[in-house]
Amino acid sequence: MNNAPNWILKIDTQTIECVSFPYAFRTAFNIVRKSIEAGNETKTTDNLTILGPRNLKGERRSYSYASAMRLAIEQDLLTSEGTINSKEFKKKY
Repeated sequence: MNNAPNWILKIDTQTIECVSFPYAFRTAFNIVRKSIEAGNETKTTDNLTILGPRNLKGERRSYSYASAMRLAIEQDLLTSEGTINSKEFKKKY
């Protein structure tokens, strides 16, 4: 497996490189969770973007927090209670 960072999590001016979508999403999820605890959820989710790996044209697909949540649900990265599914991370990634 190639461990080069292919996914980028951008929040405000901060950039975090990740090797896969699950890790980018988990990082985003934890940032949003902490922001909710501090009472700043809307500001955080509006300024958060996950960029996918480059395609053959050199373009990246962009995911808002809402679209990243949908993709995470499709990949079983979240439990039915809306928390991170640790078992799935251990099993696949």
